[in-house]
Amino acid sequence: MQFVRFGLLGLLAWAPFSMAAYKLEPGKTLPPLTISGEHGGNVKDNGAWNSQSMNGTLNFVVYVDPDDSELNDELVNRLQAEKFPEAYFHSVAIINMAATWKPNAIIMSVLRGKQEKFPRTTYVFDKDRYAAQNWSLTPEGYHVLLVDRDGSVLYEKAGKLDKGEIEKFVDLVRSKVKEAEQAPIAKADTQAPADAQKTKKSL
Repeated sequence: MQFVRFGLLGLLAWAPFSMAAYKLEPGKTLPPLTISGEHGGNVKDNGAWNSQSMNGTLNFVVYVDPDDSELNDELVNRLQAEKFPEAYFHSVAIINMAATWKPNAIIMSVLRGKQEKFPRTTYVFDKDRYAAQNWSLTPEGYHVLLVDRDGSVLYEKAGKLDKGEIEKFVDLVRSKVKEAEQAPIAKADTQAPADAQKTKKSL
């Protein structure tokens, strides 16, 4: 009886992940997500993190179990070596704190150090797999995403990327950054000098 009871509790615990309404796949737009309060937040200031803060920039997003944090270091090192311009490329590391036995206080201390060392990366702590539930991410291990400027998923994989996948990922980032660099300036921006000149004349 104890075994049956444990089995039912286990199924209930994992139900949110298997029954998630959103299906993660390339081409789809990520649903808006805010991690705050009891669910977690920004490592930098413990405030709320909103996924819409990624809009307008290409984002390398990882969802990571602290015990597997080095699993895709080869990919991370390749991206760092490329030195993509910060104006067009950013990274977000969401730490799955529910996936490890390590105390939260120790993990947070490490993350604060990483946030200071790597200011171009936004570190977010997720206390209860909230991101996994809402974005259909792996509840354990390491999940990699590439999210376009409009919030759509360009690439996703749970687990370790092999050399071929790493090159494919870097090539995709390179092409999307080039696309962003060549994007036309917004019409409102191009009209600003003319508007300013009219204002000057009227004065």
